[in-house]
Amino acid sequence: MYLPTLLSFKNKKVAIFGCGNVGKRRAKKLLNAGAEVHIYSKDFDERLLNYGNVKFFKIDLSKVGEEELKNIIKNYDFIVTAVNEEINKKISEIAIKLNKFVNSSTEELNFIIPACVVKEDIIFSIYTGGKSPILAREIRKMVEKYIDKGEIEFIGAFRKFLKDKVKDSKKRREILEKLFTNERFQEELLRLIEKWEDDNNTEG
Repeated sequence: MYLPTLLSFKNKKVAIFGCGNVGKRRAKKLLNAGAEVHIYSKDFDERLLNYGNVKFFKIDLSKVGEEELKNIIKNYDFIVTAVNEEINKKISEIAIKLNKFVNSSTEELNFIIPACVVKEDIIFSIYTGGKSPILAREIRKMVEKYIDKGEIEFIGAFRKFLKDKVKDSKKRREILEKLFTNERFQEELLRLIEKWEDDNNTEG
């Protein structure tokens, strides 16, 4: 069972094994979060160098033994595997034994990088347990439509104003809840989930 949480990746060392589409997506997210990223792969996308704190190590992971992998993995805080099922499993098992945080397509994983929306100080993430990445994507897109930079700044300023003017925390909460009420958003989210459930029942 997982507990949703927010973690600072600033100055954290991350090893990503593989530089295909999944590896590149993970690298971009982690680099944007401030991590120090090292990529181990036969191939490399030079555009990732534009993100700054990234290094590339050319290596054929199909020919690397367990001891060499241990010597690599032990130097990192987080491990991401994005090669193929066989190599991902091999790397993940070693990393788990070394008490590392592991993100992988295999069952040997203990941290997840979900679909998310980041706008100003709002971070919204969605995870479907791998059952429906499409649903997660559609919810993310829908949420993005409802998050407006101007509204965020206004709500932040309004909350500060309330804290200065309304000393009763219960009363402040009641006022803010009225501000956040958006029936259209709730109806659209419910409609999307119901459609996904209907599609699943039809496929079954």
